[in-house]
Amino acid sequence: MVSVVGEMFCNPYTTELVVRRRRESLKRDRFDVFDLSDNLIFTVDGSIWNIRRKCVLRDATGIPLLSMRTKGLVRMRYKWEVYKGESTETEDLLFSVREPNLLSFKTSLDVSLRPQQPLTNFSTVEPDFQTFGRYIGSSFKLFEPIHNTLLAEVVHDFSWGGLIFGKYSFKVRVNPYVDSAFVIALLVIADDTSNLR
Repeated sequence: MVSVVGEMFCNPYTTELVVRRRRESLKRDRFDVFDLSDNLIFTVDGSIWNIRRKCVLRDATGIPLLSMRTKGLVRMRYKWEVYKGESTETEDLLFSVREPNLLSFKTSLDVSLRPQQPLTNFSTVEPDFQTFGRYIGSSFKLFEPIHNTLLAEVVHDFSWGGLIFGKYSFKVRVNPYVDSAFVIALLVIADDTSNLR
């Protein structure tokens, strides 16, 4: 089981989610995530044109599950830190995300869970997960690298017409016992990182 945000988001079956993205203003994007019955599961909103680039993932009732923010450029790469709820306290850090290779033309991200040992340096730890691509062109995939296990992927492309207006949707397939809130957070980070290129 891959449970990062919570076991309640790990279904024992393959889950398909529909993600609808829209631009609310020049500075804000919003993602709404639905199941195939059109029930709202998550929302993600936040500022995209500020230094900290903070986004908050909420459940269907509006309760904050995660806050995602950039730490800024670290060795010429963007690094994200993701915390429980809206916290920014070190003890609430769940995972960090960084680009392994700034010069790559395809978005890839290394995801490291919070180390168990307090003295462990995030930058020297092998990633626990990796993402490749982005949802444009249905290329986003989330892997567990040690066993090369596919955990989630975009399975349906959005319309290019929607891209012009900043409003489009796509489907994500999340494999059994994989945390869907974790997957959505990584999709949002992958999108934001690819837009910075």
